[in-house]
Amino acid sequence: MKKILTSIFMIAFALCLGGCNLPWQKQEDAQTEKSQVVEAAKVKGTMKGMKLKVGVSEEMAPFSFYDEDKKEITGFDIDILKKISNYLGFDYEMEPLSMEEIEKKIKNKELDFAIAGISITDERQKEFLFTDPYYENTISMAVNKDSGIEERKDITDKTIGVVKGTSNAQYVESYMKEGNTIKYYDSMSDVFKDLEDGKIDVTLYDTTGVEYYLQHHEDTKIEALSEKLNSEESNYGIMFAKDFKYLDQFNIALQVLNTDGDYQEIKDDWLEEQE
Repeated sequence: MKKILTSIFMIAFALCLGGCNLPWQKQEDAQTEKSQVVEAAKVKGTMKGMKLKVGVSEEMAPFSFYDEDKKEITGFDIDILKKISNYLGFDYEMEPLSMEEIEKKIKNKELDFAIAGISITDERQKEFLFTDPYYENTISMAVNKDSGIEERKDITDKTIGVVKGTSNAQYVESYMKEGNTIKYYDSMSDVFKDLEDGKIDVTLYDTTGVEYYLQHHEDTKIEALSEKLNSEESNYGIMFAKDFKYLDQFNIALQVLNTDGDYQEIKDDWLEEQE
């Protein structure tokens, strides 16, 4: 009887991968290509013996960033990566990079994939493959308290700081460029520093990242506006080259993490304060 129930579960699980929303998705993401139906039982350990190069961020707390000793990359994404690696059986080597470098190296086949709080945007989907979204986010507007900005309509004739090559930069370029000056940075730590010092007026950044920064800088001169920018392109996915052959395996691994409770444990460890 136990074997029969297990078989029924695996069939239902596989069918759900083709047509069901992930539990952490609020709605179906029509932009993400549907995975082929693959039985979960046949996927575990199928990438054993492979060693993959993975692009990560070195400063995108709490998802992927250096610890206090600046010796080890840690975070929500890194724990997800470890679990996927254990399930599928591959080994990996992490390479901390900027978003621009990640995109370039995946195109040049110098990286196998990247997990670095990467938003699934329309533009990126033209050039890369993505897993189903594994985390939903929004965009926040963080301002210097002396900027006089209280809501979005006040952001005119202002200097907006963003990290080049990011989805937040794309949002500013698309919707907030007119009447404002955009200043581009290589790192978010530099953006926050200049925002603290009043050298820029506002930045757009992922809400979870803004909240994490504010919680860990009690004496900050930065505050977040209450209004959130709900972009359909702010959900995170794991990114691959267009010809990557193991997308289905990664999607199944993400589903397994959620089903067995590992995903929620990782989320509680890193993001409990943001809930």
